Amino acid sequence: MAEYTLKYINHRARYDAAEFIRDCEQQYHEQVLCVAEEIARNSAHKPIVLINGPSSSGKTTTNDRIARALKTHGIHAEMISMDDYYRTVGTYEIPLDPENNVPDLESPDCMNLPLLSQHLAQLVEGEEISLPRFDFETRTSIPDAHTLRLDPDEVVLIEGIHSFNPVIMGDLAHASTGVYLSVASAVVSEEGARLEPYMLRFLRRAMRDSLFRNSPVEETLHQWNSVRRGERLYIAPYRGQANLTVDTFLPYELCILMQQLTLRLQQYAAELPGADLAPIGAVLRQVAPIDYMDFLPEDSVLHEFIG
Repeated sequence: MAEYTLKYINHRARYDAAEFIRDCEQQYHEQVLCVAEEIARNSAHKPIVLINGPSSSGKTTTNDRIARALKTHGIHAEMISMDDYYRTVGTYEIPLDPENNVPDLESPDCMNLPLLSQHLAQLVEGEEISLPRFDFETRTSIPDAHTLRLDPDEVVLIEGIHSFNPVIMGDLAHASTGVYLSVASAVVSEEGARLEPYMLRFLRRAMRDSLFRNSPVEETLHQWNSVRRGERLYIAPYRGQANLTVDTFLPYELCILMQQLTLRLQQYAAELPGADLAPIGAVLRQVAPIDYMDFLPEDSVLHEFIG
């Protein structure tokens, strides 16, 4: 796991912002290229690519970047989001997270995994499928949103936290490549506060949910312990299924996320320890803002969280 000091990040943000952003993006890009090369090498007998990782790992954007990289190998990639296999709220009973007494929104029971497994098996056999779409604003599954069939020179990329679940992987291990994405870096302040990978992902999720999922920062904070429980129960046990890994963390992102979240997080600083996020409170107002608007690439994974 990589480790960065807050002093290093602040220095580069203040005095070397453009080059700092380029260096971080290049490091991420090189990982994506290596993954695409391996997928291309095995595409003839493994047309299914299962992209997994905990919340806010950048799965959607990395999915797209891998697809672009595959084009250089002459391979077209279709994409399926597991989010589109969420079930309509109200049509089933959402499981309870008994540890935190909140709805277990991370549970695979919230998704129609058997349907996804069936669809992937049909794709491997060359059949056409009808894909659903999930509307996060209305929490509704829209069936038969569009159709998909794989041509012989195509692969399909599926991203989602349950993509390594045995319901999916059990029947498709022979025909799939598993890619595990995560924030695999930590940031340490001069005073010793250590922002672990899951804390950095919390910042991403808090920003994204407030902007795009009609969920204020305090709601993300209140749900965070349940999110972490879901990762322990539903992701960690199957991480060994991965053939390839990518660290999606961009060290400069801390300067952007904290710049936009600090005031809101200060309002709930007393609640951070209860979500095992106390080190975030310890570095509030210590992270240098970064001038990024002119330097942030259009295809940066960070756009998934800040727009």
